[in-house]
Amino acid sequence: MQATYGLQAGDYDRLFELQGGRCAVCGGTRRQRLSVDHDHKTGLVRGLLCRMCNGRLLTAARDRPETLRAAAEYLEDPPAQRHLGPRYYRGDDTP
Repeated sequence: MQATYGLQAGDYDRLFELQGGRCAVCGGTRRQRLSVDHDHKTGLVRGLLCRMCNGRLLTAARDRPETLRAAAEYLEDPPAQRHLGPRYYRGDDTP
């Protein structure tokens, strides 16, 4: 880890403590060791993330903050509800 991420001895543990033992994105507690997240373009280490946030969320967003902002806006103000009013999933294939 030190050679790969340029972390010095104790840096992971210090960052883990500073983050309260939680993922820096979702705040979830760890089931497994948190991943060291880094910017794939610059190599800059950003923090410690759970596997879901590091491997799926940021990967799906391609590290673009605007994509994550748009996703948050979508969740807070869904276009279907805004334009059509409340509609609810019924749990079957009925349209």
